[in-house]
Amino acid sequence: MIMEMHKLNTLCTYYPLLSCGLNLRMSLRNQFEMEEVKGEFIDGCHVLLSVASLTSSSLFDNLLKSIRQYGTINLLSALTSEAVKSVLDNQNEEETWGSDALDILLETWNVILGEACADKSPMSADGALAASNLFKIIVESHLKAAADSAFEDSDDAEYFHVSVSKRDEQLALYALIARAAADTTIPFLEQLFSERFARLSQRDVENDPTRTLEELYWLLLITSHVLTDSGEGETLLIPEALQAGFTNVVEVAQHPVVTLSWSIINFSRQCLDPGIRGRYFSPRLMEAVIWFLARWVATYLVPLDVSREIDSVGRHGSQHSRKLLNSFAWDNNQGELVLDFVVLMSMVALTTYQGEIELQTLTCQKLLASVVRRKHTCAYVVQLDSWRDLTRAFASGRSLFSLSGRLQRSLAETLACAASCIKDPEASVQYLRDLMGPVAGCLVENASRSDLKSVAHQPDVIYMVCCLLERLRGAARATQPRTQKVLFEMGHTVMNSLLTLLEVYKNQSEVIYMILKFVVDFIDGQAVFLDGKETSVLMSFCLRLLQIYSSHNIGKVMLSLSSTLRSESQSEKYKDLRALLRLLTNICSKDLVGFLSDSNIEGSPDIAEVIYVGLDIVTPLISLDLLKYPKLSRDYFVLMSHLLEVYPEKVAHLNRDAFGR
Repeated sequence: MIMEMHKLNTLCTYYPLLSCGLNLRMSLRNQFEMEEVKGEFIDGCHVLLSVASLTSSSLFDNLLKSIRQYGTINLLSALTSEAVKSVLDNQNEEETWGSDALDILLETWNVILGEACADKSPMSADGALAASNLFKIIVESHLKAAADSAFEDSDDAEYFHVSVSKRDEQLALYALIARAAADTTIPFLEQLFSERFARLSQRDVENDPTRTLEELYWLLLITSHVLTDSGEGETLLIPEALQAGFTNVVEVAQHPVVTLSWSIINFSRQCLDPGIRGRYFSPRLMEAVIWFLARWVATYLVPLDVSREIDSVGRHGSQHSRKLLNSFAWDNNQGELVLDFVVLMSMVALTTYQGEIELQTLTCQKLLASVVRRKHTCAYVVQLDSWRDLTRAFASGRSLFSLSGRLQRSLAETLACAASCIKDPEASVQYLRDLMGPVAGCLVENASRSDLKSVAHQPDVIYMVCCLLERLRGAARATQPRTQKVLFEMGHTVMNSLLTLLEVYKNQSEVIYMILKFVVDFIDGQAVFLDGKETSVLMSFCLRLLQIYSSHNIGKVMLSLSSTLRSESQSEKYKDLRALLRLLTNICSKDLVGFLSDSNIEGSPDIAEVIYVGLDIVTPLISLDLLKYPKLSRDYFVLMSHLLEVYPEKVAHLNRDAFGR
């Protein structure tokens, strides 16, 4: 402890910028303009971070009190607020010292607040007050910067995206500061948001709402971080700081988190009105709304049994606050209403904002995915008329074909995943047939056209075929035990059509790659469930597919002397070869040998034979240059090692050329 005090005393002695104290903010700002001070300031920030890393949060705050009239956290708060203002005031300048200093100071807050959370002890009253004041300054500064930027033409592409990693990291650290004093910062955010929302509702027709909309945009971003965690790949939980706080709140309607949540949701509902949507909800603002809702739904629409478990512990202090937060979203059927609104809003985003890739990506991969991620929300959503309208539009409508191929796949996977949440097995099967039957039927119809060869290479036909393949691939990736049989039927329905398309599009690398990727994902999802008969069907199809691929020399691209064409050809071969290697690996990695050997189905192709036919096609196409691609090299040697271990007798019977390769 003596060492830490010595460091801090040295800090205040040798860095005049830091020793100036809390009451000299103007002096701080003036010294920022001096070049020699900028380096000292960053060095001082590093010292603060080092001291915070070596002490507990309470000790860190007390260190400065022994030599100054204020705590270390108060000093950190003052320095951080000035750094934020400096960064926002100099956004167009090339200097980065202010941004570097802010990063260090925010990391110091991260260390301090992380320590406080780990010790399960809240910050001191002085520390919480400092955090609250700092957060208010941060929000006010950013709101001013957002309003001032309303009429600027920014060339910074990141400015137009909701989720940018660098900004997300900074906002997440802001959120930690806010949660340290949630009892004051959450009501502060609710007040700001309500004021801006009311300003839009009551504004004079002649006033331009652009500045207010920019402020709402930023408020949506920071509020999302304060109320929720990112939780990529995890089940989201309500932040502990919010659950443990607000011990004095008795009624749910008075809980600041509840009032802030409903305030934003009520604002978001306005986008369903075409008139209001046209005036206020730009694609960029819609991105922020959808991004907030995706995180909020995944966090606050928790299973009802969670709130019951919390209630069984007790209704006093923080336990009552926990119960309120874990149950308020379902009170008075609010949960079902929110889910219905989310689906309706998704339809608006996917059909009204055509061409807005970022918005549609957030809708498909974040918002709708969050709805089906948890089974209890999925079980509600599949019963909604709005969800049935969405599935009908997907299966039989034309409006959703405007989505990119990647989003077609994501949407198909999300809609197909919902089938597993339907309690009645027969209803679940019928749901998938209604969803994917028209898609499979459309592909079969396209492949069966009498004039296919003459129209196949028209751009609209290629686009349609690729979209259908992406949808089938998305459904294949959603295979689960309950839905395996019906999805195998879907795949079986299109097998002959895929072989036809493989021959017709032998020189169209994009379509070939889509076919191969569908087969890869189909086998990956199905293989572990298949019985002998289904395995025989699948192996026969794979053998025929490999034979057609080989007979048309697909992948054996003639390389010209042009280095550009050579590079492009290598890239196309790389994609196809990886798909083929993964196809062969999926065939042999799911213990299909046991299924097939027990079936004794006459005429069934040997799995090892299928794999070695594929390997005989792939190996001549793999050059030393292609093996420089790490993923291709890994896939190739994983397959080779598996074959040599599982099928050594087949290796011994290879012909001379195949063995040589």
